[in-house]
Amino acid sequence: MLLSLTFILLFWGQNVFSQKDDQVFYDATNKWFAAWKLISQDIYKIDTVKPVDFVFFDEKYVYSTSAITIPNGEIIKGNTLMNLSLSWKKKEHHNAIILPDGSEITAQLLSFASENQKDLTKAYFVMPLPNFWKNAAVESKELGLDNLVCGVFIHEFSHSQQMQNFAKSMTAFEKARDYEVEFSDDIVQNLFGKDTNYTTIYTNEVDCFYNATLPKKLDKTLVRKGLVNLNERQKAYFKDNYSGLDEIDTFFLTMEGLGQYSMYLWMINPKGGNIDKNIAITGVRRNKKWWSQDEGFVLFLVLEKMSKPKKWAKDMFGNQTINVLTLIENKL
Repeated sequence: MLLSLTFILLFWGQNVFSQKDDQVFYDATNKWFAAWKLISQDIYKIDTVKPVDFVFFDEKYVYSTSAITIPNGEIIKGNTLMNLSLSWKKKEHHNAIILPDGSEITAQLLSFASENQKDLTKAYFVMPLPNFWKNAAVESKELGLDNLVCGVFIHEFSHSQQMQNFAKSMTAFEKARDYEVEFSDDIVQNLFGKDTNYTTIYTNEVDCFYNATLPKKLDKTLVRKGLVNLNERQKAYFKDNYSGLDEIDTFFLTMEGLGQYSMYLWMINPKGGNIDKNIAITGVRRNKKWWSQDEGFVLFLVLEKMSKPKKWAKDMFGNQTINVLTLIENKL
């Protein structure tokens, strides 16, 4: 009798923990999906989402809509996203997660969207759940952890909606030239981050743009100065062995900037993070650590003072790769 009672208690206890894990997954995705819907529909005026397979995980379970990631898992209740009807499964991952393209990653602190070479009709999106971030001691004093993680979702999910334009261009850039460092949005920073002359020029350029956005009315003189500095920096450094980097630099400023800007829009929205604009900007900049994100972000802050997002956002998520510098220059 005692053995039977012990088994029942153990089984019940496992069920409780499983239900608790599932609730974290459900609550997090409900918040994240609502955040994207708010930005997409209310601000960008885009009413549909392009197909995506999701892979979310905590330290024990993986939750996914992909039959490759979870071919035979437990069917669970999950959220839908706008026009996407999603069927969810979960299973224990034992620290090895199969992605929708058949590749494998360990359960670690990373978030990204990617083309699926096995199914080009559908991107896939990978991200840890909030408890994973908390256990990794991630924090943001300006935004708070939950808002920061929601912002990361918005940023990375924006890339999942750019597979017909930015992803194709990124693949072409990567194949065109080998700069002997990893090809990523940090490529310029990785190449020139230790060059003090370069970093001084870069910092002055970025400061011009941020200072231009401080007044209620955009300071176009500072914007022009920033653009001149940017063009001179690219011409001076992106030549010889680094030729072609000007296009890549502009490309990643646009792609990463839009992700950060989308994150910021949710942070300041009364229906979203409801955070003061100045505090949100500081939080989104993350100590100015990542160049393409930091400068890209401010370029969209400049653009929004010249043109409302609904006028250009659809092109950013369309079939053409349009860069933020061209949009700004056309408005000056």
